[in-house]
Amino acid sequence: MEKKSNIETETLAELYLKGENIEKAYEIYQQLLQQNPASTRFKEKVRELELRLRESGGIPSGGGESPKRKRDIERAIRELKEWLNRIQQARRKSI
Repeated sequence: MEKKSNIETETLAELYLKGENIEKAYEIYQQLLQQNPASTRFKEKVRELELRLRESGGIPSGGGESPKRKRDIERAIRELKEWLNRIQQARRKSI
């Protein structure tokens, strides 16, 4: 049963690739590699997609976080900056 689940997930990743959604395909292949760390096919696919994402600016050249994680971090930074701005405005009003 596990094998069928992996095949379906890999098929979904390939569909994402055909639709040029490299980030989503990359995330799925990373999950597949975590589930099957000995799979050379998944290792090669992850490396290939990392290279394509780096070339398109989706992953920093040093590797690092997945595109989704990077977006989450950027969103958190924006929210924290907004909070800081509000605190500074409130502090100026109270002085």
